[in-house]
Formats: sequence, C-alpha cells, structure tokens
Amino acid sequence: MKAVQFDAFGGPDVLTFRDVPAPVPGAGEILVAVHCIGVNHLDIDVREGLSGLPVALPHTLGTEAAGVVAAVGPDTAGFSVGDAVATYAFRSCGACDACTAGRPNLCAKIGTLGAHDPGTYTEQDALPIERVIKLPEGLSALDAVSSYKLATAWEALVETAALQPGETVAITGAGGAVGSAAVVLAKHLGARVIGIASSAARCAKIEQAGADHTINYRDTDLTDAMLTLTGGKGVDLVFDVAGGDSLVAAIKGLAWGGRVALVGAHAGEVVPVDMVDLFRRHLTIYGCGRYTRPILESVFAARADGLAAPPVHTVVPLARAADAHRLMESRDFFGRILLTTQ
Repeated sequence: MKAVQFDAFGGPDVLTFRDVPAPVPGAGEILVAVHCIGVNHLDIDVREGLSGLPVALPHTLGTEAAGVVAAVGPDTAGFSVGDAVATYAFRSCGACDACTAGRPNLCAKIGTLGAHDPGTYTEQDALPIERVIKLPEGLSALDAVSSYKLATAWEALVETAALQPGETVAITGAGGAVGSAAVVLAKHLGARVIGIASSAARCAKIEQAGADHTINYRDTDLTDAMLTLTGGKGVDLVFDVAGGDSLVAAIKGLAWGGRVALVGAHAGEVVPVDMVDLFRRHLTIYGCGRYTRPILESVFAARADGLAAPPVHTVVPLARAADAHRLMESRDFFGRILLTTQ
C-alpha cells in the first residue's frame, strides 16, 4: 500500500509518497481503508521538527481520517467489515484524575496520531477500537473529516466557555479551518457572530459562512470596531485561534465579565496582558485545544442531523500531500484542506 512519510525534518519536499507494508490488525484493532484525511497546522510543525513532541523517523503524519472497516482483529465487538468510521486522534492514560473524571483531554500523558504515534497519511491504518468512531448513516468520509474542526470549536464554545444564545462572540482568524468552523457552530448555537480576518476578500467569505458582521483588522482598529458593533458594551466572548496582537486588541474589546477561549497561537505565542484590567473587569481566559471522544461523536451526530458543514477549500490526492502543505503554509486558503486516497 501507499503512504506519505518523511525521513528527516524539513520543508514540504521531505514528504515522500512510497510503498509501505500493509498493516495487519491485532487484538482490539480494526483495519481502516482510508478515504479522506485532514491536513492541519500540527502536521507542519511536526514535519519541520518544531512541535517539541517525540517523533520517531521515518514518520507518518495525520491526526484525522475517515473511511470504512476493511478487516477486524479479535476482541473488536461492535465493528464489522464495511462500517463507515473515522479516527479519534488522542490516547490517554485512563488512570489519572482527569481521565477518571471524564476529561481525558486534560491527561498529562496524552498522545496524538501523527505526532506521538504514526498517523493517517496512508491508504490503510490499523487502529485500536478506542481510537475509531462509527459514523452516523449518511455522513460521508469527506463530511466527517471536514467536521473535525467543529469538535475543536465545540470544546471551546460549548464545553468550556458556555456560549449562550443571544450572546456576541468575536472570532479571530475566522478565515482559517478552525475559525470558519467556529463561525458555523456559533451561528448554530444562536449567537451573534463577528468574524475577524485580514482582508476584504476573506471577510466576504466569512459572511457567506454565516457571520453577522466582519472586521478587517488591517483596515481598522480592532478594539474600536468591536466596541462600535456592540454599542460600546464589548463582546461577551472572544474565540481566538491566533494569539499575537489581535488577541491583545480583542481582549480590550471584551464586555465586563467577558471571556476568551484560546485554541491557538501561530500569530504570537507570548503576548502582554494587563492584569489590572483582567481583574477589574472580571475577565476570564480559558485555554482550549483538545476535544474528547463524546464531543466528536456529538459533532458527527449534529452534522448528520443538519448542522451545516464548515467550508472546504480543496481536496488534494494523497500523492500530492507536499502541495497541500505548501498551500497551508501560504495561508492563501479559506476553510479546510483535505487529502483523498480515491
């Protein structure tokens, strides 16, 4: 079978589409014939050697994939050949306080497909049943993989920051995969959505995705625009995917008692925060980042029940994974970049 691997850290050219031995499912494992795969910023960081995670070379990237069960090993009750399935990226210790409390995404020993473990840039993958989810009827492999960022947004907006109908949420990086998914989910939850991006063209696409208002932060002062759109009150919640200067400005545009859900920091990992402003206005900052298996199952069920799909920019053959990485690095895309084996 074919897979995309790399033997040394570096740019997109280190990715090699090659023949590798087909996996055989062992006890408690199923073999997934992979049809669709998600491309993520984590893939870029791991490929470049910047993730800080233990990576054994040669390495196969990829945290997300969907397809059908091609074979089952012993002790895999509940799964049959032909089932439509998708991956659950994370493994946890199962014994710590976080795991026993039903919060495995807070496990200090958590591992991730495509980083700690070999990933999904492959035509077939043998996985423990704990890392596979059966898909609802009618949800295709592409539908499933395009929906993973809804799970990231769900963990932040629903489980952590508790966004309520009628509240106003400002979403930075709303033109990216996570940000555009957050726009879709926030509208589904009944919020008033302000999408923040770096160009008029991106803002137009964010409005098409469902945002009530958009702000081009390169053309206007972000804090002033947030306050103007809320009649001086400020927004109830900031969903931030970028960090950096936009996060600092967005915090200033929060209402009293407002909160921030942080899910990324590619635009700046270290930012100044006015602690006096934080406690005087009773602001709350949440760190978010990993969804749980029940959250992903809820997202798939909601998609099958009519939750709108997040935008997909393009679908690229697995053999051209390097081109997909170049596109992601260019930032000249809107929504998800996906790979296909078909």
